[in-house]
Amino acid sequence: MIYLSELLLYVCFCIVVGNQLLAFVPADKRPTIAVPNWLINLCIIGIALLSFSPVLRVTLIFTKEYNVGFGTIFKGILMDFNIGHAWLVTLFLCLILLLVRILKKITNDPILEYMGAVLTFALILAFGWASHCTASYGLKGFIPHAIHFLSVTIWIGILLVVGWFSKNSDNWLKFLKWFSPIAFICVITTMSTGFFLMNLLVPDYVNSWIVSYGQALLIKHLFIIPLLTFALINGVLVRRKLNINPNFNPIPWVRAESVMALLVFTAMAVMGQQSTPENIAAIIKFEKPSWLFEAFYNGKIEQNISIHFGVNALSIALAIAAILFLIALVVLFRRKDNVFLSGVCGVLFVICAYVSLMIGVV
Repeated sequence: MIYLSELLLYVCFCIVVGNQLLAFVPADKRPTIAVPNWLINLCIIGIALLSFSPVLRVTLIFTKEYNVGFGTIFKGILMDFNIGHAWLVTLFLCLILLLVRILKKITNDPILEYMGAVLTFALILAFGWASHCTASYGLKGFIPHAIHFLSVTIWIGILLVVGWFSKNSDNWLKFLKWFSPIAFICVITTMSTGFFLMNLLVPDYVNSWIVSYGQALLIKHLFIIPLLTFALINGVLVRRKLNINPNFNPIPWVRAESVMALLVFTAMAVMGQQSTPENIAAIIKFEKPSWLFEAFYNGKIEQNISIHFGVNALSIALAIAAILFLIALVVLFRRKDNVFLSGVCGVLFVICAYVSLMIGVV
């Protein structure tokens, strides 16, 4: 349940950010978009409620561990922990953002749109303040994590809103003209900050596969590959197809990219609730290795275990199959325009690549 709440939190952030940004884009530079007002308000409420889930989880753990009353522990977390401070700020910002939206609906004052954007940005900062990175590394972790999450929500937020709430594909080439560069910048920023954070939290990438955080990180990285492939299709190949055939409908392909993004978010949701693998030996001792790793690894798992990736015939065969599925994803767009099969190929790529890597572990 905690993983689902984390996933929904990411989705709520993306919808709010995407809708907020698209409000500043002229109508002739994007398709006609209609996001229900109640959905945006629900997402803002969702951010406040879903971001409380980690606070509740930590409170329950401390209450059980120290045998102290729930109220005392809860008050202490709100007053003394980053995660508590961040949630109080998030709650306050969400209430103000809802008030701003109500006033905007009544007065239609343009300045309120800018206030909404500032409040939304502040919510991103509050989310970053509650992260593992901030708790462990202070500003050194907070700044890259906030930039990382901001880049993700801008890219995927616009993608989700345009993909699922567009009434038509009018002005699509004009939309791609400004969105493609923004998406490219967001991808580069996301990857660079992601690598920086990984170097902080995951000092030994391959050994991290032993624990749940490392497994989720590996699966996330694998899903990013078909996600970027769909991004290439939507940013480059769709533009070419529209120039040849103006009646081509690009929206299903944007939706496919957004579904891949949701699968990446699912892996992120799992990561967000696991111990970071700075000390793998301690995790093995107190929390046990990942059941996924145990399913593939034949050796004995000890605290001082060190693994590495080897190559065998089966892992090579699966790696080749994974590459073929990725190629098939693009071919299906160019020749068949089959979104569903392309999505299936993306998932099969991840499965084959994952198993290829895991059976190569020695």
